[in-house]
Amino acid sequence: MQAQAMRVYQIAFSGRDAQGVIPMFTRIRAVTGKRAVRAFIERYQPVCGWFLGDPEDITDKVQKEAEGTGSNPQT
Repeated sequence: MQAQAMRVYQIAFSGRDAQGVIPMFTRIRAVTGKRAVRAFIERYQPVCGWFLGDPEDITDKVQKEAEGTGSNPQT
């Protein structure tokens, strides 16, 4: 069986944890969207709130951002 690659997911969540507000948009590294939700819950331990849609796979966008910051544009 082939190992699955880690992906970057953006979780949209409106709610709070025991200390206060959780960021509305959070990036989580996971293999699948379902595992990203699980990792979010384990990390932030929300006490109330709602997920706003499914996790969005933004791996390609993050890679493009990293490539863009690594280059020196000519001005």
